[in-house]
Amino acid sequence: MSYISVRHAHKEFINNGAPLTILEDINLDIERGEFICLLGPSGSGKSTLLNAMAGFELISSGSITIDGEPVKAPQLRYVTVFQNYGLLPWRTVESNIALGLESKGVPKSERAAIVDKYVTMVGLGHARHRYPAELSGGMQQRVSIARALAVDPDIIFMDEPLGALDALTRIHLQDEISRICREEGKTVIFVTHDIEEAVVLADRIVLLSANPGRVQTIIPVNIIDRTDRTSASFVNIRNHIFEQFQLAREDKIEFYI
Repeated sequence: MSYISVRHAHKEFINNGAPLTILEDINLDIERGEFICLLGPSGSGKSTLLNAMAGFELISSGSITIDGEPVKAPQLRYVTVFQNYGLLPWRTVESNIALGLESKGVPKSERAAIVDKYVTMVGLGHARHRYPAELSGGMQQRVSIARALAVDPDIIFMDEPLGALDALTRIHLQDEISRICREEGKTVIFVTHDIEEAVVLADRIVLLSANPGRVQTIIPVNIIDRTDRTSASFVNIRNHIFEQFQLAREDKIEFYI
């Protein structure tokens, strides 16, 4: 049995008195420790699917299970990193990272060592006593990621966490997220509409079509050096995914092996 299993997931809303289908017959299996990118254009239901797996939204029909248990609500074993950082402005970098540990009841004597590990891991040791207003957007998102990692979650859900950052900061954090999550062995579900970002991060890319959202194809990413965006293997996969976007408009999807 797969770690995360989505079976015939269907999601619709009522819009002006009529049903509007957001997700249609989604089937997806994710193994423990995989880094999965949900990639697709606006209207493909990427965030809706992530929110359903994370327990923030219920699907209209079908099923979603994690480790064999139906997903009905958010769990402490899973964390979500959003685009807006979600830091508390009156807390320093260290105390923001410690927030989840406090909620879990981790003794103060243990919290300091855990916070120190992750503040160092995301390269913010020099800024540990600063407040969010004193940090750049990239630094704030590092705090958010460190806070998520500190509670040792089974799964990290990320909803376009780098979307608001400038290009150079985004590239740097893509490499850092890939490195850290693989070192920690985390299962990650990451929403993006950026093809290159998906290639850098994912073990597999789930390409969704729009209106309604459907799984068009699932593309494995087998690259030795993900940081080399000019390598032949990187460029080939990136170009192939771009072609799939074009084919999706004509319902002529080809599977990539």
